[in-house]
Formats: sequence, structure tokens, C-alpha cells
Amino acid sequence: MTDKELYEKCLAEEKKYVFPEFGRNDVWNLGCDIVEATKAFSGPLAVTIWINGAEVFAYYPEGTGRFHDMWLTRKRNTVTVLGMASMTFKAKLAVSGSSLADEGLNSDEFVACGGGFPLRIKGGCVIGFIGCSGLADSEDHAAILAGLDKFFERKGWR
Repeated sequence: MTDKELYEKCLAEEKKYVFPEFGRNDVWNLGCDIVEATKAFSGPLAVTIWINGAEVFAYYPEGTGRFHDMWLTRKRNTVTVLGMASMTFKAKLAVSGSSLADEGLNSDEFVACGGGFPLRIKGGCVIGFIGCSGLADSEDHAAILAGLDKFFERKGWR
């Protein structure tokens, strides 16, 4: 897949996973759906969900810890400041030939890799962050999408 194709795919994913509604009561189910989805991958994945600047779901299985939390923080900064998935940002930089520094972003605080996804409600407002860390960034990203698929299906939004 070319960088441009990846970028277009990521943009389509962001349009696909817009929540008609989302409240704190949905957090547990979404978090559990993502945790369940991570089991299909080859290693432990840390999962976190933030809403309006507060962490409301966290799962750090055996084999994950502070290292993964550091990556999740950088992914969260990327998603919440830029309003796009961290994989979308990675693809956008690849297409444009830009770097974090070119965008005025510090690599100690931001990252261009998969594993961070915006929690966006209908109307376009980003109210939170969904993150996975533990494997290759493409697998972190895929685990989030698998959990979102399950959640959206259960809610009847597909």
C-alpha cells in the first residue's frame, strides 16, 4: 500500500468511527471490546480511553507498564492536539515528506505512529482518545479498529 493509499484509508476509518452518541456508561463496553480484540494479537497490549482530558479506562496486562504508558501519552498528545488518529498523522507526514519537527512538534511529546484514535462524536467534535500500545504500530492501530467494530456492531450502528 502506498503512503497516499494509507492516508486515504485512515481518513475513511476516521469517518467510519464517528459516534452518534457516547457517554461514560459506554466507556466500559468499548474498553472491554478493545481488550477482547487485543487477544487476537501476538502480545500484550495496554489500552486506555480518555474523555475530556481524564482517563476513564485503563488496562495494563502482564508484560506492559510504564514504557507503554509513555508511548500512550505521546499518542494521546498527537490525537488530541491534531484531532486525527496517530496513524493518519504518520501517513500524512509520509505523503507530504514532512517530519514532526517540520510540523513544530517535539518528539518527546508527540509521535507519528499508529495506536491512537480520536473519540469523535457526530458533528465532528473530538471528545477523547482511544489508545493501544505494545506491538508494532500497525497492530496497535488494528486492535483499536477491531474493538471499535465490535462496539459499533453491538450498538447497532453498522
